[in-house]
Amino acid sequence: MRIVVVNAYVRGNAGDAALLSVCLRHVREAFPHAHTAIAGMEDAVVHPDFEGVPNLGSIRRYVADGEVSLARRILRKLLVAPLALLALLLPRPLGRALLRLLPAEARREAEAVSRADLVVSMGGGYLNARPGLDGHQNVFFVLLPALLAQRARVPVVFAPQSFGPFPAELQRRLVRRALRRSPLVLAREALSAELLEQCGLPTGRIGRAVDSGFAYAPEEYPDWRARLGVAPGQPLVGLTARRWLEPAAQERYERALAEVVDRVQAAGHRVVLIPQVSTGYLGDDDILVERRIAAHCTSTPLQLDERVDYRELRSLYGECALLVGTRFHSVIFALTSGVPCVAIGYEHKTAGIMAELGLSEHVVPIAEVTAERLWALVAPLLGPAADEYRALLAERMPDYVARAEQFPARLRELLPSAAGGRDTARATV
Repeated sequence: MRIVVVNAYVRGNAGDAALLSVCLRHVREAFPHAHTAIAGMEDAVVHPDFEGVPNLGSIRRYVADGEVSLARRILRKLLVAPLALLALLLPRPLGRALLRLLPAEARREAEAVSRADLVVSMGGGYLNARPGLDGHQNVFFVLLPALLAQRARVPVVFAPQSFGPFPAELQRRLVRRALRRSPLVLAREALSAELLEQCGLPTGRIGRAVDSGFAYAPEEYPDWRARLGVAPGQPLVGLTARRWLEPAAQERYERALAEVVDRVQAAGHRVVLIPQVSTGYLGDDDILVERRIAAHCTSTPLQLDERVDYRELRSLYGECALLVGTRFHSVIFALTSGVPCVAIGYEHKTAGIMAELGLSEHVVPIAEVTAERLWALVAPLLGPAADEYRALLAERMPDYVARAEQFPARLRELLPSAAGGRDTARATV
């Protein structure tokens, strides 16, 4: 059996790396003897594998490669998009011939998904769009491997993820076309399910599931307190931040976080700024944001001013007494470690998942962050209120984690005779 996991991101994003790690583990648990490959946003020359699973590169990576000029990226899209579109529309023999004309990296993914027995679009929050051409092309290239697989009668499943928004009718039509033909579509919060219904997807086609990050539990790593130079009894408060807003609003957000850092440290706690995402891809590097926050502080916080392996970061959150988290998978890592969190929401996944956990009162939208509003949420959790929060997590987390571990069973239900090979798998479409 051949399985391809598509839409993988980069390991410098600790949350997405965790989702990919869990997805691969779940695929192995469901189909222990399958041959699995990844099609993702990492260059296969630089990163030929992820946790031992071969990386093919991808069409998306090829057309969006930040290492080449803008002009070359545009030319790549102008080459790949028409060939792929014709391959989807023309009779299959002609379509297969056209796919052979794709550049090598794009052709590898196209051939892999067309010859697979199962394609899994991994969990995350990447199937969304803005108005205009950029939004259209994002939806097209995200869905392209699924559409190519479906064209070859290969079943495609969408692991637990967020969907939308989709502001344009063309975007909604593309989403409806791909997801209506999928035997398993899993939304990780209610609003995503509603947005899919607005695309015209029948309610019965939309499953609900828990974000796979809740199932991520790597080995423990060396003592972070010793590494940071923090005494065993010193209360540690973690903070994650990101670039998201327009420049003026971004500066207000960063200054508000800096003021809260000063207040937390004045209360006797030590703050560590944690770069949940540290990658040059798309300039999405939390280290740069956190350097600016530290520069605004009057009391110096601890900083991880380096790129840290995603497996090591997970154990750092468990050392904290509290996390103020913008990156939502940093919040998930802390919650599963029994650590109270104040979540700063930048997409609907934050509010949706925190609401399901009964933690809505501990969320503030990123555009509404002020020092006073954030401190009103943080201050009680530096005292006795944290005990109540931890008790709530001890009650609710085990069931939530157990639900996150249900994906392998759902895959086995989908392909109960997977060992029978390619024809058996395709008969389920």
